[in-house]
Amino acid sequence: MSVRALARKLGISATAVSLALRDNTRISPELRAKVRHAAQAEGHVPNAKLAELMSAVRLSAQPSYHATLGVISLFPEEEPWRQTPTYGHLEPMLSGARARAALRGYKLDNFWLKAPRMNPRRFASILEARGIHGLFCLGSLDPDESFPPALQRFAVVTQGASIPGRMHRVVSHFAADARTVFAELARRGYRRPGLAILVSGDRRTDHLYSATYLGEQERSGATPYLPILRAETWNEREFHTWFSEHRPDVIVVHQYEAYLAEIERYLARQRLRVPRDIGLALLDKNPDPSRYTGICQSPERIGAAAVDLLLSRMLLRDFAAPEFPKVELVVGTWNEGKSLRPARKLTAARSSA
Repeated sequence: MSVRALARKLGISATAVSLALRDNTRISPELRAKVRHAAQAEGHVPNAKLAELMSAVRLSAQPSYHATLGVISLFPEEEPWRQTPTYGHLEPMLSGARARAALRGYKLDNFWLKAPRMNPRRFASILEARGIHGLFCLGSLDPDESFPPALQRFAVVTQGASIPGRMHRVVSHFAADARTVFAELARRGYRRPGLAILVSGDRRTDHLYSATYLGEQERSGATPYLPILRAETWNEREFHTWFSEHRPDVIVVHQYEAYLAEIERYLARQRLRVPRDIGLALLDKNPDPSRYTGICQSPERIGAAAVDLLLSRMLLRDFAAPEFPKVELVVGTWNEGKSLRPARKLTAARSSA
C-alpha cells in the first residue's frame, strides 16, 4: 500500500504518514504507533534504498545539522577517560566518532548514565524528550554487566567486548592482530614467545589474545607449551617464577603501562638487554611507539566505524535488542619500534649463511 493510500485510510495527511513512518518526533508517539500498526497490517514494507536516498537528500539540504546521537557508557564515572588513565583510548575514540558524525550531519552529546539519582528508565525518557534515537555506548568497567533493558528500544552500538549479550558492536580484530604479532615473531627467528596478559584484559578481549596464542603454539609444535602469565597487578616473585622456569625469548605483553615498565626494570636487573637478549612485543596500548614494537590499534577508526554502523541501524529502524547482531572488526596497524630485533638483519644473516 502506498503512503497516500494509507493516509486516505487513516484520514490523515500523506505528510503525517510519511513523517510517522520515519519516526519523526513532530508526530505524537500514539499516532506514530497507529500508522506503523496500520502499515504492517497492510503489508507495507519500507523501501530501504529509497529511504537511504531521501536521507542523503535531506542531509545535503541541511549540512550543518541533521540530528543528535547520544554517547553513554556503563562506567561509574561521567568521563572515565579523564579519571582513569587506563581508559585514555576512549577520548580519541570519541573524537573519531564526533568527526564522523559531523561529516554525516549529526551531533554527539555525552550523557552520564550513572549520575546520582539517575536510572535507565528515567534516562530513556530524557532521550525521547530530546528526540534522540541512537546511542553509542563506550563499554563497561564490569565485563559481566548487562546493557539496561530500558535502553534497548533505541538503536545502540557499543565498542569492544566488555558488555556481554546480543549487541551491535565495533571491535578491534584481536585475533588478526595477535596473528600478525606471532607471524612477525616467527619471521624474526623467535621460537619461545611467552604471553603476559591482564586477567581483566583477557576477559575484555573475549579471550581472543590468549586463544590465538595457544593456537599458535599448537601449530608451531612448541614443546613444552609456555603457560600464559595472567596477572592483574605486578608481582615480581610471580613474574620471576614464570620467567625463570619457562625462559621465553620474547615476551608478548597485554598489560598496563606501569606493568610494562616493571618488566623492563626486572629484565635490566637480570642483565638482559632489549632486544639483544630478549624481545618485547605489544598487542596494543603502546605508550611509546618509538620504543615498543607491536600492534597499534586505532581508537579513532573504531569510533568512526561505530557511528557508521549506528546510522545504518537507525536507517533500517533497528530499534530493539538485535536478534542477529552486527559485528564490525577493525584491524590494527603494525608499529616498528626498537624492542624486537629487526627482520632485515635476520634476512641478511640467513642469505649470507
